[in-house]
Amino acid sequence: MAGLTFSQDGEATVSEWGIDSFPNIADRGPIWSHFGVFGQPAAIVVTANGSVLGHMGDLDKAGFLALVDRARAT
Repeated sequence: MAGLTFSQDGEATVSEWGIDSFPNIADRGPIWSHFGVFGQPAAIVVTANGSVLGHMGDLDKAGFLALVDRARAT
């Protein structure tokens, strides 16, 4: 989720980090609420089997890719 709006900055990060092979969404609040996100920065990954992995706090590229790798391993 690239913040509350999927701006050019969000698009650039998605492209730069190579995370454009799966949906990246912007949200106005309902999705945040559903997954327990109470503020930014936060990262939530939904796995292929529907499990949810999340991280509240800042992640750099390596940290986000590690979260995605953990999601893929479940």
